[in-house]
Amino acid sequence: MRRLSFILCGLLLLCVGSMQAQGNFNPNPPADPQTPVFYYPLTVTCDPSGGAYTSGNGSYAPGSNVTISTSPKAGYTFNHWELNGEPYEATATSFSYTTVAGKMNFVAVYTFVPNDPSEPVMDVKSRLYLASEPEGVCTFNRTSGAWVESEQYVNVNVTGVDQQYEFTGWWLNGTKLTDVQAFNHLMGYHDETLVAHFRQLPFTPALPADPQMAEGQTDVQTHAKGDVNEDGSIDVADAVAVINVYLTGNYSTVNVGLADANNDGVIDIADAVCIINLYLTNQ
Repeated sequence: MRRLSFILCGLLLLCVGSMQAQGNFNPNPPADPQTPVFYYPLTVTCDPSGGAYTSGNGSYAPGSNVTISTSPKAGYTFNHWELNGEPYEATATSFSYTTVAGKMNFVAVYTFVPNDPSEPVMDVKSRLYLASEPEGVCTFNRTSGAWVESEQYVNVNVTGVDQQYEFTGWWLNGTKLTDVQAFNHLMGYHDETLVAHFRQLPFTPALPADPQMAEGQTDVQTHAKGDVNEDGSIDVADAVAVINVYLTGNYSTVNVGLADANNDGVIDIADAVCIINLYLTNQ
């Protein structure tokens, strides 16, 4: 009987919560479960080792379009591509490849052709472009599109980053180069575009300042975490208040510090669930 009473009480509380939230809370049905996506490694190297630059390395989902490219160092001439130890059909030093679910090891095969000592050595320069993703969230320490001598290191860094974004890494031709914000990039023999990637930080409402005591006051009344409406008890009404804040984005109707019941810095449905659990635990 005691177990049955507890179940009936719980159902009654959920009905009350639904009636109080009517007009404000109309959740969508849960989304269908997503099919897991598997990523497969793709490597791009050269033979002889150190004879050229390559790009396209990474882990990709099957069906992704990846640019595979290579550029020679002085004295080397491109010969052909190999994939998993077998000759590959591509004849250009750069091409688009659709990834598969399996082994993907590309090798750019080169022939070493030493320069004639009598021939003058010419400086080769290419343009280094700098961009950001999303566009316009930062500036750079050097001019985008400036000429850089091939096989020379150049320092690149992002500056003036929008405070709503966080740097996540430098990318070249679809391949991530580094997580370091400032690094030395080895320039190749062709124009290159380095892309600084950023992610937008989640919005976190500022928590209210601690209440100040009036002169002569010895204590300040506080409320427990989850008592959103500050009525001295944690119940379904507090969960409804959190859901309304989540749906409307109006934080002025609640005590933000009390509404963040799970202390993750964000007010959402998880806080409402946490408050319901607190209510049922205390019954």
